[in-house]
Amino acid sequence: MSSSSLAAAFDRLYSAKHRKTLERWIVVISVVGFLTHLAQIFLACNLPHPPALIAAAGKNYLSAIYTPFSFILFYEVLILISSLPQSTTQSIATQFEIVSLIFIRGFFKDISGFDLESLRPPAQELMPAFLEVSAGLFMFLLVTIFQHAASRRAPEPPGEQASALKHFIQRKKIVALALTVLFVSMAAISLWEYAIETFREIYRGAPVVLSARAAFYSDVFTVMIFTDVLILILSLLVSDRYELVFRNAAFVISTILIRFSLTAAHPYGALLGVVGMLFGIVTILIYNYNMRIRTQFPRELAP
Repeated sequence: MSSSSLAAAFDRLYSAKHRKTLERWIVVISVVGFLTHLAQIFLACNLPHPPALIAAAGKNYLSAIYTPFSFILFYEVLILISSLPQSTTQSIATQFEIVSLIFIRGFFKDISGFDLESLRPPAQELMPAFLEVSAGLFMFLLVTIFQHAASRRAPEPPGEQASALKHFIQRKKIVALALTVLFVSMAAISLWEYAIETFREIYRGAPVVLSARAAFYSDVFTVMIFTDVLILILSLLVSDRYELVFRNAAFVISTILIRFSLTAAHPYGALLGVVGMLFGIVTILIYNYNMRIRTQFPRELAP
């Protein structure tokens, strides 16, 4: 297939009609998953001898909130992939959004392991959960600041060729299409391995705890690191301006930091995530300042 046909396939896949259909399916699946999880917990609490698969849901109803967030995160990753051809800043902003949702989701995962009725203040075992939710809330603020800074971006200086930019966007669509196939394949493999491991534990009679694999999203961000590097290299075909290359390289560093935040132990994971976002914010602020100077003094700063 030619590059133009692959780019057209990406446009069809992420068209407004298909995205609306995907949104409806995600809502339906999230509601069904949420109600199913609640039903499992109800049965685990009321059956005298619940089956292992039912008992694995636990007896904390709050843990059911974790389930719809997992499907929402899956949809957010697809939105991230669809944003790749648009702009680098939009892609980074979406990555920040996903990380903040992962930390918020982590709160529901943490509290699902506690017997809230037996907890008495000060409950030191709740500190990791409160750290997760506090980090997620602060990340929400950082995402807002980053999006505001990106929206106030100064106009780019003229010079980029329209044809080169068109080909660059086309190449990014091809990368995004390949990334979609890879992501869906990774999700299917992770789900299959999770199901096999769960049924294997049930067969052995070992206790089973139903929880999504945290490593899956770590793998997603690992792939995003190499994707950002690839797009950075491809962008040199459009412009080799120092400030643009530096900005994109700094965004790769932000992605690396938030990738490490997903696997680091408490409290370093939250700290790395916040530092990664702050690094991205400072980068876009300096880049905007650089663009304003170049716009006001084009002759003095001309190469």
